[in-house]
Amino acid sequence: MGSDEAHAAGRGGDPAGVRRTPRGLVHALRRPTRLVPRTRWLFLVFAVLALLMSLPGPLAVAGSVTLPAVLAAAAVLVTSWVHAYLTGRESTLRDLADCLAITTFTLCCPAPAMVFSITFCSLWFHAVHSTTRRGLLRCAAYAVAVAAALPLWGFVPGHAPSTQAAPVFGTAPVMLLTFVVVRVLALGMFARERAAQRDALLMASGTRLLGMTDVARIAEEGVANSQALCGTTPGLRSLAVRVQDGSAAVVGVAGTFALAPTHLPAAVVPVGLLPGVAAPVLRTAELDAAAGEVCAWVCLDLPEVDGVSILLGAPGGLEPEVVVSFQSLANQVALAVDKAEVHRLLSVQARTDALTGLTNRAGFQELLATSVAEGGVLALLFVDLDGFKSVNDRFGHAAGDELLRQIAARLREVTRPQDACARLGGDEFALLLRGVSAEEAAAVGRRVVELASRPVQLERGAVHVGASVGTAHATVAVDPQVFLDRADAAMYAAKTAGKGRVGVFGEAAGGPALAGAPVLTGGPGARTTAGA
Repeated sequence: MGSDEAHAAGRGGDPAGVRRTPRGLVHALRRPTRLVPRTRWLFLVFAVLALLMSLPGPLAVAGSVTLPAVLAAAAVLVTSWVHAYLTGRESTLRDLADCLAITTFTLCCPAPAMVFSITFCSLWFHAVHSTTRRGLLRCAAYAVAVAAALPLWGFVPGHAPSTQAAPVFGTAPVMLLTFVVVRVLALGMFARERAAQRDALLMASGTRLLGMTDVARIAEEGVANSQALCGTTPGLRSLAVRVQDGSAAVVGVAGTFALAPTHLPAAVVPVGLLPGVAAPVLRTAELDAAAGEVCAWVCLDLPEVDGVSILLGAPGGLEPEVVVSFQSLANQVALAVDKAEVHRLLSVQARTDALTGLTNRAGFQELLATSVAEGGVLALLFVDLDGFKSVNDRFGHAAGDELLRQIAARLREVTRPQDACARLGGDEFALLLRGVSAEEAAAVGRRVVELASRPVQLERGAVHVGASVGTAHATVAVDPQVFLDRADAAMYAAKTAGKGRVGVFGEAAGGPALAGAPVLTGGPGARTTAGA
């Protein structure tokens, strides 16, 4: 039995000294629903009832001196128990007051043995609050408190000059044995409560993690869940580390540390970690210094998360169930990261043209809408190949597909990293350029015409195609579909004018720009320039 989890999972948690209203006090003393708080409440009730059932004896023989003394002793004991229950903390001052009250109560009883029903219930009550060491000290203190009444027995009015000491000393070992039994049961109850808390945390975290698709948020959730798991077991600490450049960078901290480290020697992470296996940490000096006490440390591999490992430590050793809980959390995080990667790949595939690898129509429309909403200067180029159908009919669809792939590669040459290039379907392509003028967009269009007109080498020989390009320019907010239609209209104007040309929307031939011009179909408002 270690000096550990006295404060684990209990009702008590109110700071000492908190003032309560009578209504709040009544509410705080209601019967709880959880196992550990309910057991503490039950032992409190037993202790108070034992005290009330023991009062008739001393009250029956009480005189003017012993009556106020026995009532004061009873009040001190009840106040001490209730305060311990409400705060969930032990106090040396309260223990001294209890011992003095027990001595006083013993002196007021017709026989010293009558006080043992109170001491037994008090020990049971404190067994689910304090540590094992403190409980053993309390057993000895209670025995001393009762024994202290023996030499004072004859000085109390109405008592015989002396009393038998054998019943008092004979009961002390039984009192110790009773505490040991109750403490063992309490430790088992604490372990069961902690296991239930860990299971509930893991169930909730698994649900949240599976609903996440952002790896950064998954990592944050993993750290938060590690902190919550550490909170269920007193003294438990965890560090998430990533070994790189000869050191272990700390990327997550949970639990209490005297000085949380940011870097550790790479040697703290055992070599040859296996997924799902807890390996003992051999180099612990730096970890113990960070924790502020000597701990037992193990290391878990965090699969699928860039070589991150989890270091777990606790004084006196780690419960196997705790390690299993962290392994489950690590698996949850790995599964969530895998799912997020699958989601990312599916999202990319849903927005990617399978033939050319360019963005597809749906992805381009989404990107166009986002870019328009963000504002800024945008230019849109609509590209339609000239002569593609004849190549497709003559050489077959496989040759047509290869032609489209090579044209797509050429279109990538004219775009920058901040631009977008898409295949809208068939032999139609679109380019979205950011931060360029209308003249620069037209120059890019002429470059597209030039590249598309170069021979394309296919398996069955070289073929020639061309391209008609339409451009539209926007410096203010515009409807994305209208923007696309303008570039499409300019492209048709170029195709009507003889193909292999660039049509520019919004500028009449030889005249000024037409602000807000309607969508064009090749008539006035679209200017064509011969391709270079």
